[in-house]
Amino acid sequence: MSDRAADLISRAHEAHVVVAGGGVAGLVAALECAKVGIRVTVIEASDRLGGSIRTEEIDGLAVDLVADGFALGAPALDTLIDELGLRDAVEPAAGDAIAVAVGSPDALRVARLPVGLAGIPANPWSDDARRIIGWRGAWRAYLDRLRPPLTIGREQSLGALVRTRMGVRVRDRLVAPLAFGRFGVDVDDVDADLAVPGLSTALTRAGSLAGAISQLLPDGPAPSRATLRGGMGRLVDALAGRLADLEVEIRTGARVAGLHRDDVGWTVRIENAAPDAAASAPDADSVAQASDPDATGAPDAAASAPDADSRATPASAPDATVAPDPDATPTGQVIADVVIIATDGDAAASLLASAGISVAAPASRQRDVVTLVVDAPAATATATATATAVAPTSSAPSNASPATTSAAPATVYAAPAIASAASGIRAAAVEDATASWPHLAAAAGPRRILRVQLEAPADPSRPGPFPPSAPASDGAQRAHSATTGALANTTSPSPSPSPSTSPPELVAQARRAASALLGAEVGEPRAAAHRRVMLAPPASVIGHAERTAAARAAIAGRGGLVAVGAWLAGGGIAPVVADTVDEVEKVRARILFGR
Repeated sequence: MSDRAADLISRAHEAHVVVAGGGVAGLVAALECAKVGIRVTVIEASDRLGGSIRTEEIDGLAVDLVADGFALGAPALDTLIDELGLRDAVEPAAGDAIAVAVGSPDALRVARLPVGLAGIPANPWSDDARRIIGWRGAWRAYLDRLRPPLTIGREQSLGALVRTRMGVRVRDRLVAPLAFGRFGVDVDDVDADLAVPGLSTALTRAGSLAGAISQLLPDGPAPSRATLRGGMGRLVDALAGRLADLEVEIRTGARVAGLHRDDVGWTVRIENAAPDAAASAPDADSVAQASDPDATGAPDAAASAPDADSRATPASAPDATVAPDPDATPTGQVIADVVIIATDGDAAASLLASAGISVAAPASRQRDVVTLVVDAPAATATATATATAVAPTSSAPSNASPATTSAAPATVYAAPAIASAASGIRAAAVEDATASWPHLAAAAGPRRILRVQLEAPADPSRPGPFPPSAPASDGAQRAHSATTGALANTTSPSPSPSPSTSPPELVAQARRAASALLGAEVGEPRAAAHRRVMLAPPASVIGHAERTAAARAAIAGRGGLVAVGAWLAGGGIAPVVADTVDEVEKVRARILFGR
């Protein structure tokens, strides 16, 4: 061995990195450090790893409660999947047909989304488009071809661009439901050129928005989204197993409470997390979207594969962690050369404040994600005509050219007004997971798995865990009994139930919402599960890049401190993995080469 190689190995072994947060960002950060020999400690506040990735057994099925897939073709994520030996488990989506729900609760119209990108139709005269925007909307959209080209530079907002070129109905009924349903953002706050890459050039070339979309559509059908057979929890299991092999210390049920820098390094103050806080505190990737093509968002692990052995998260087992850190002091402090903050935005801002760094976390929207297992006939009957599957092109809200057809849409997104509390429906989206994933359809047989996103109430303490003494109905109580505790594992900040809205009522609300958006009555659920999540805004939100750059500039000024996660990378597993790998490469370069 050369002196140079020996020196690099020595530097790696002498360094100590502490990672705050055990979501996907934290686990990937730990892996990138540990595989070059750096000593790593991961601190996770909850009693499990994975953040928004959580696979539970519901009615005998391994079901992802929030994040259920990822974007195909993302280089960093593809490399990680291959490195973890999961390539054979990757399953492309069988269908990604999208529908939108518009109108009022008393006159709800649900129709498939026309071929286009980000909800912008390539042909506003198509039958699919006219079912949603009507003849009046189609005529207004036609004026797009008569107007002079409008550059993206003059109209940065996607919502403003669509409204100006094609009218209010296209904006509100086709484009807005996707931005709101997937990410909880107003379409006026989305950067058009980031949501649809190449739109500026195509618009100038084609002279119309519809013409630009036609030019940008992919040539042929191709799946753009995939999952892992047995559940996305397999990704967390594989990461945790690899970290155990690399002797990474993983502490669950503990949280990083403060940071202090001195001549020795970073002093990391660690406290035991209270049981309720540990269950509810979101980590780096509990900001996700249930139906986001990349989130898998955004818009959710210890029980992921069909067999019992693969459902155990290796790193959370008693023998998965190494001996206590020799640098730990009796006061619960650990000395680190580098601290990687991989929590959600609010927790990261709090930790950074303890180190004298002020950053602002982006605003996020909370949602209750309720997963229902129902008998198939009621769930699959729909008033919607044969749906056209669409392929998202980026982590921003999008839809693309036809891929496959199915008897019902895989996902229905509601216009923002439908999801409001005043509507009585309160649902932003309903996804039929069995329509998306062949392995789930095969395992479910005559059942369907519906994932319903409900707008969370303003009070963050509502709702709490399912109170077994106060069932809303016999069906809801039966659903609770079948979850094996899944309903109690929420990301709600408070463990106590609200007197007016309990999880049994959430199940009832989710059932009513699914019935309304699918166009047919959904029967009593066989089983159900609930998690509360925060949606991470996508990277295509206007100002996101500037906020991320400002936050990282402030953090870099202290040295030995790094922040990763969806609040910086944007919602979705693929961008989080890519951003984390890039940031940790800088950490490794500083440790190994002093630069």
